[in-house]
Amino acid sequence: MTFPTHIYYNLAQVHILNINQQIGRLKGILMPKHELNTLLEIKQNPSLTQRSLAHRLNISLGLTNAILQNLIHRGWIKAKRMTGRKILYLITPEGMANISRLMYNRFQETLHYYQYTKDLLTAYLMKLYQQGEKTINIYGTGQLAEITYYAGISTPLKINAIISDDPSKEKFLGQQAISIEDFLSQYSNYNNLSGQKITILSTDSPEKLTKEISKYKNIQKNIKIINIETILKNL
Repeated sequence: MTFPTHIYYNLAQVHILNINQQIGRLKGILMPKHELNTLLEIKQNPSLTQRSLAHRLNISLGLTNAILQNLIHRGWIKAKRMTGRKILYLITPEGMANISRLMYNRFQETLHYYQYTKDLLTAYLMKLYQQGEKTINIYGTGQLAEITYYAGISTPLKINAIISDDPSKEKFLGQQAISIEDFLSQYSNYNNLSGQKITILSTDSPEKLTKEISKYKNIQKNIKIINIETILKNL
């Protein structure tokens, strides 16, 4: 079926509008993050060069320049030229007020992320329990490990151990943490556990964990590692 030319034109315009709206939403998500980080860096060190600022923010020099120009245009910062090519960036009272607003927004977003991730993991762990899993072990002591821990205690699953490769982390959320080496050694040496299947939820890079497990040939086949980051990407 052939449509008149003007209909194709209108459809194309609608498609372009949708793309522009999506780009606008993306900018709305990314820009406040970069704006806040830029303001915080400037607040700490007003004499930073654009190149140093870009390095600290881990973004391109062009994007850094665009953010600074945007902040100047909005009256959040002002640029004061010093000797030579040196520029001092000063945060205005309006800029200080917006730092507070953006920090509050980030706090709200973090809370939303935390709760949303916990709900996803709770549902996943419930499915594990329904499939016959009774006990889990958590590898890692970072933020994702914390979320995984609270998701775990929201289910009938028993958390057997918190495994850490950080010697300074003797306790985690009130629980005794155990090193990878000690955990595997204990599991390998107990005869009544050597044939038992165990599940480790990895909330950190699992390379070191996998490397250590490979040293224990007698229990290697009994250990199942679940990469939590991979699970979250696929949920």
